[in-house]
Amino acid sequence: MGKLKSRKKPVILIIIALLVVSVAVFAKLVFWNSSYSSPKYKFQAGLLDKMLKAQESGGTAELSKDEVNGVISLYFKQYKTSDLVIKSVEADFKDDKMVFLVPVTYKNFNLFLSSQGDVSFENGKIIYNPEYFKLGKITLPKSYVLKKLQPKLKSGMALEGDSITISTSGLPISIKNINVKDQKLLVTLEKKQLNIEDMLKGKISSSLQNFIKDFSNVKNLDSSTKTNNGSTGTKTKDSSDQSNGSNTGSKSAVSQERQQALNRLSSGLNAASGAVSTGGQKAVISQMASIVNNMKDSSYNPYSEESSVRAAYSKLSPQEKAELKAAVGSNVDSSAVSILSSMIGN
Repeated sequence: MGKLKSRKKPVILIIIALLVVSVAVFAKLVFWNSSYSSPKYKFQAGLLDKMLKAQESGGTAELSKDEVNGVISLYFKQYKTSDLVIKSVEADFKDDKMVFLVPVTYKNFNLFLSSQGDVSFENGKIIYNPEYFKLGKITLPKSYVLKKLQPKLKSGMALEGDSITISTSGLPISIKNINVKDQKLLVTLEKKQLNIEDMLKGKISSSLQNFIKDFSNVKNLDSSTKTNNGSTGTKTKDSSDQSNGSNTGSKSAVSQERQQALNRLSSGLNAASGAVSTGGQKAVISQMASIVNNMKDSSYNPYSEESSVRAAYSKLSPQEKAELKAAVGSNVDSSAVSILSSMIGN
């Protein structure tokens, strides 16, 4: 009996030792590269020129790793919940695949998330089809990660099967195809002569331009009718009632549409303000937002404040101007952009 007990002791010790080693190895795999910190990327002014030239010719723009991460930096800001902090999202390339590196803190533990997959374009959507998700060096079940991601996806993003999609409907460019090749992101654009500068100067969105024109015509018509009625005093009551009723109905409908457009624009400018980094950029967007809010009063003349916006905008560096344009173009609904007409001069 004593011999049997003495034989069991080494076996138990070996099992305990194996468990300790297994836990240590698992912890090492989970916390692999947990100290990783993404470099600070900034939007590059030359990227705008590159995209606009590709757009004008209907060609393909080749984006480097730094340029892709510069675009990401405009949209992504540190994400926090009570337990989780997503510090950054960094893109990289491996062969013809897209790689995402995501350092996080979970309950005060630093961790390193990564994913690799294919990127493509179809039906107006950028599609990311992940091959894997990893925590450190531990591969996580794809279905589990996607399920956790779904409620945290931003507007315009969605899960479709095992893929993450991003709608391009609000972008100032028309994409035909996206793929990765030779360590670069290739973006093929439809031939188009419009650009972000035109958007900021109100040279697009004819539907909203027509609406603003119609709104002005209704105001002028209403004012003219009142003047004529006051000078002649000979209109019949029935005719006056019909005219006033028609004008009131038209003005009400236009005012409602104008209000909705201004609300969309105000929301877009708030988002754009969060996407820029310097005080000067935020000051320009703040002045734009102030003008938009004042435009909710139909008697307000937005052009009286143009000079102050232009003055603030002119003080920005070329880099700041490029970032501001990109932030506004990316966050403001294209159907409301022309309300920004003439706010900046260059």
